[in-house]
Amino acid sequence: MNWLFARRPPPGPLRLLPVVDRGLCTGCGLCIAACPHGALGFDWSLAALKNPASCTGEGRCAAACPDGLIGMKRLPAGGEGAA
Repeated sequence: MNWLFARRPPPGPLRLLPVVDRGLCTGCGLCIAACPHGALGFDWSLAALKNPASCTGEGRCAAACPDGLIGMKRLPAGGEGAA
């Protein structure tokens, strides 16, 4: 999110996307199973946003996480790594 600190406009439209706390994720897969759009997947046995274009921002993944480790945030359409 370099655009935020540089006081520039975001690089495109912002969308509501899931952000997984990968430092605490246990890799149970409940969030992945809860997403009917296939936006989440496993990355090194942990949940990750793999297909941001298919995410509709419903938050089913966040609701399914038993540990509350997924937050829905407004991010560039490409996801957290979008520059």
